[in-house]
Amino acid sequence: MVKAWLSKTKHRSACWQLPRGHWGQGAKVHCWLALLSWLLLPLPGGSPTPRQPRAPPRVRNTHPHPPTRARTHTQPTQREEQQQHRGEEALWRRRQQHSQRSHGRSSRHGTGLRRTMAAARHSTLDLTLAATADCNAIFKGLQSIFQKQGMTETIHNWEDHGYLATYVNKNGSFANLRIYPHGLVLVDIQTYNDLNGGEDAGQLLNKVEERMKELFHRNIKRVKGLPAIVRGDTIDRYWPTADGRLVEYDIDEVVYDEESPYQNIKILHSKQFGNILILSGDVNLAESDLAYTQAIMGSGKEDYADKEVLILGGGDGGILYEIVKLKPKMVTMVEIDQMVIDGCRKFMRKTCGDVLDNLKGECYQVLIEDCIPVLKRYAKEERMFDYVINDLTAVPISTSPEEDSTWEFLRMILDLSMKVLKPDGKYFTQGNCVNLTEALTLYEEQLGRLSCPVEFSKEVVCVPSYMELWVFYTIWKKRSEV
Repeated sequence: MVKAWLSKTKHRSACWQLPRGHWGQGAKVHCWLALLSWLLLPLPGGSPTPRQPRAPPRVRNTHPHPPTRARTHTQPTQREEQQQHRGEEALWRRRQQHSQRSHGRSSRHGTGLRRTMAAARHSTLDLTLAATADCNAIFKGLQSIFQKQGMTETIHNWEDHGYLATYVNKNGSFANLRIYPHGLVLVDIQTYNDLNGGEDAGQLLNKVEERMKELFHRNIKRVKGLPAIVRGDTIDRYWPTADGRLVEYDIDEVVYDEESPYQNIKILHSKQFGNILILSGDVNLAESDLAYTQAIMGSGKEDYADKEVLILGGGDGGILYEIVKLKPKMVTMVEIDQMVIDGCRKFMRKTCGDVLDNLKGECYQVLIEDCIPVLKRYAKEERMFDYVINDLTAVPISTSPEEDSTWEFLRMILDLSMKVLKPDGKYFTQGNCVNLTEALTLYEEQLGRLSCPVEFSKEVVCVPSYMELWVFYTIWKKRSEV
């Protein structure tokens, strides 16, 4: 055993060897230290001392948007200022301790949270018959499948509206069998347990489909099963599109999840799109979305060399990173929420590169401020820009009272931006989903009400992680007004 123990530590002994001719008092100290370290080593088969994770370097706390890709702009609170001066190392260590206690934690990005399977899974199967259904025959044909599962049965029978049968299992999972007279048969199964629950539901639905094909194979017009909807899971994978369609993302990890004084900030990992920035429940930008950044910069048609550029928002750093490559004279980015910058600097580096590592560079500066006072100050100073890029908010989807403040905010930003835009300058911004024609029309009406007459053009671009076509606007002052 001693031999094996010494063999195990042989690689360490090399660190304690002294050059020949140095065996004096210092060598004795080294020998005693070596012996002491051997005595503290675990015996073979014992548990090694856990290696402590290395704390990240201290960084400056640096992050902004109303919902629907919107960024609320108000002054920072005292709490935020305190957070900016709080020790990053202490905060990091608390997160490490919490992650070790939490089920499903991963070290993929340092504090990643992987999806667990203990959630409600809703599985469905739809069968459409080509002719009017014999509800009683269908019910009798499928009844035995559920009864064999040992499920408690409750039956509702309406003469003109078909059957509804509910089956409840001892573990709380349940199934609904709905049979409509016109030929629609719906099966819904909800389970709440580990992965096996989903497999059991799938097997049960397969049996229903096979039995229906045996009994009514010539009368079945369509069979449709959907992937199970997972509810109450650790990771939310469902994010609706701007026009209200449900989309399931291939999210497998929570990379970053913080609450700033302005909004909730999440960065989730997608197998297809890489890390995705989500602000207050709204998908903002993924590492795959260079198309968004290029579109809001003019789709490669502009010459930014030696130009003055103002970016409103843009806390993910994507626009700043791409413009800096084009050798501008100076880029000023105004972002209210330092914590967005913090998260993106660490976990969205494919998007922002290294520009967020420092708030000042040779040709750029990042101001952690509310953009409204900054625009007013620049207007008062008569400072002018060749390009103003508004990455603050998407166009509101309606004119309801709930959206009034966002429309007012947009008009204010537009008016102030025109005051700091050079006569031959251009203003770039996003619109919204191409399907929201009414909202886009309302936005274009707002452009006609500005204090400075403007003209505009628009472009439709496919942004990968949005899973929908997105409209971008280019706005400029009317030449007759220049």
